[in-house]
Parts: sequence; structure tokens; C-alpha cells
Amino acid sequence: TGKLTINWRKQPSQTSGYQIQYSTSKTFASGNKTVNIAKAATVSQVIKSLVKGKTYYIRIRTYKTAGSTKYYSAWSATKSLKITK
Repeated sequence: TGKLTINWRKQPSQTSGYQIQYSTSKTFASGNKTVNIAKAATVSQVIKSLVKGKTYYIRIRTYKTAGSTKYYSAWSATKSLKITK
């Protein structure tokens, strides 16, 4: 199985964390997986157990927690990557 490392820039101080979504569907219509990162200081994440030869589409957004509610930003532009190893 393959893996990929996602890197991004640290966002403004009001950010509580990040949410990464990846899928084999370009439109994220099915097969979505979501990774929540609860630390705003984190700027990379390794995604494992990906299938060699498949193309994955990845996007990320920030969130802010206020009380028990999470407020999400819009999704980033989608990036694609074919797993070769």
C-alpha cells in the first residue's frame, strides 16, 4: 500500500484545527475519507494505506471551535496525486 504526505501553511491564530478530505472520486461523490487535526500548529499529515496505481484527490479546510460548535472555512482547491509506490 502507498502513502502520501500533505503539507500546508499554518493559518491565522483563530484557527482551531484542520480537516483533510481525500477520495478516488474527483467530485468527492463517493469513497471519501476525512482526517481531523485538532492542533492548529500542525502543518503536515501522512495518509497511509492508499492503493498503488490509483489517483487520489485531496482538499483541506480550517475550522474554529466556539463552545461546542465548529465553524468551517470553504474547501481549498483540489489537488490530485497518483500513488506510484
